[in-house]
Amino acid sequence: MTPFQRKLRIRHLEVVLAIADFGSLSKAAVQLHMTQSGLSRAITEIEEIVGGRLFERTGKGMVSTPLGEAMCRHAQVLLGDLDTAETDLRAVANGDLGSLSVGCFSMFSGWPLAEAVRVFRSDHPRVALAIHVGMHERLIEDLDAGKLDLLLSRRLPTLNPEIYRSVDLLEDSVVLACAATHPLARQDAVALADCVTWPWIAAPPKNRVRMELEAHLRATGTTVPQMVGALSLEFATEMIAGGEYLCMLAASVGRTLEARGLLHVLPVELALNTPPLAAIWRRERSNTRQLREFTAALTSVVAAAGPPAGGDTKH
Repeated sequence: MTPFQRKLRIRHLEVVLAIADFGSLSKAAVQLHMTQSGLSRAITEIEEIVGGRLFERTGKGMVSTPLGEAMCRHAQVLLGDLDTAETDLRAVANGDLGSLSVGCFSMFSGWPLAEAVRVFRSDHPRVALAIHVGMHERLIEDLDAGKLDLLLSRRLPTLNPEIYRSVDLLEDSVVLACAATHPLARQDAVALADCVTWPWIAAPPKNRVRMELEAHLRATGTTVPQMVGALSLEFATEMIAGGEYLCMLAASVGRTLEARGLLHVLPVELALNTPPLAAIWRRERSNTRQLREFTAALTSVVAAAGPPAGGDTKH
């Protein structure tokens, strides 16, 4: 064990992250239940261990140096691994067979995630399973920090294959949906020009899909509709149920909800480039049996549903 390993403590990692998060010694001290003088001594001790300054005091508060930013990255991973180890050990101590933490992009939190969980739990009832639903960017951060073992989301072009492994589950386009009682649902033929006269639930502004959609509409001389930006399946379906709004959904999700009588998928082409839905994990993390089995459950659920209109499965 090196002198660095002998001296660095878990509390040191918590101190560095708290200061970086709050940008203030006083606020970090409150969060950590320490005095400000005690926190100052702690950061001085940590800087002696790592051999350089971690923070600079500026008019905007405490700002991380390049060394501090690197320390924060490693602290997040180390503390995330400790949290995972604690969860896993607690599960085994309680008679379970380990644990698995899965993150899911919110638009896929119904199908296929819920069905995959049912399949996995049926085959592995003694694995402690935790599900975290949210936005792709935050979930990637949690995956990097070790808080998640696996992520279900679209495999964006920016995903570095040298850092992440992935299994493509589905090539999935984007469709436009409405309530079954909506006037457009009763029309035999629907054009995109008909749809833009109604308000939409779409991706938030500056989202890649939103910008691509708006560029396509303008290029074809089509009016850009009024939009509410949201990437929440629950919110979208609730707004659709109100009877007025149209909503952009993944084709696979739209087809599933339509089969349940919850909405109507409109026969219009949005002409968007959408990355495939994939199971994603970090290369340096162990490829556990739980992770492999959950990925297999996702694959089986997607395969059983069949490809959505305009898409096909990839394994």
